[in-house]
Amino acid sequence: LISVGQSVKTVALLIFLFQMDPNRISKEDAHCVRTFLRAQGSTDFQETPFENQEAKLMPDSCGSMKQALQRAVQKEVQRVMGRELPRPEKVAMQALGMDLYKRSKPEKQPFAHLIIDDKNIPSGTRKVNLTSWHHNKGQANLSNMTFSDGKLIVNQDGFYYLYANICFRHHETSGNLTKRGLQLMVYMTKTNLKIRRSDVLMKGGSTKYWSGNSEFHFYSVNVGGFFKLKSGEVISIQVSNPLLLDSSQEATYFGAFKVRDLD
Repeated sequence: LISVGQSVKTVALLIFLFQMDPNRISKEDAHCVRTFLRAQGSTDFQETPFENQEAKLMPDSCGSMKQALQRAVQKEVQRVMGRELPRPEKVAMQALGMDLYKRSKPEKQPFAHLIIDDKNIPSGTRKVNLTSWHHNKGQANLSNMTFSDGKLIVNQDGFYYLYANICFRHHETSGNLTKRGLQLMVYMTKTNLKIRRSDVLMKGGSTKYWSGNSEFHFYSVNVGGFFKLKSGEVISIQVSNPLLLDSSQEATYFGAFKVRDLD
């Protein structure tokens, strides 16, 4: 990428050359022009293109052209800075500067960290969609990804690290538990809406026997892995027995962050 300053100097040189009469350009003039162009390409915006060693060794016959071209560059710089610049040219130069800025500015790396929202926990005992999450509250955060209808939507192709930590807990004051085994499971699913296909990326869990003889029960499931994701794909969480979830933000959460681009 060239800098805006180099672009300004290039524009000034081109304007100057276009204004010259080709029928009146001598061999010496052509040599001067080539020297100017080489000098312009080897300097940055903070020094003029006439101060490098090659330019200093130019013959005296280039002096008048050097002065004229130097005035052209200085005038173009002043115009770009907003002085004496006609509106069409000013708009064009501003657009050029904005385009270069956008191209040189790195795009924000996608990431998301979602925490449980205990206000809308669904019921059920088997595989239940868990869509109750915060994306902008407490420790939750979101950048260059989309949260919609309780699901995480990928905006940028790449390889991502996905993770989830889901905690189940029960206190005797919450009521009696059945004496049969509780299957406490977590599933992370990827859905491609275009082809209407869903795949389980990770799952974890265990069967627990929580009797009423214990005052407190606790079980945590953690999953994580690297996956290839495409823009528009949806990541969601399913759990069993969601009413047993620990609703603290440090206990139940899931997220993703991009590691690198696709090959």
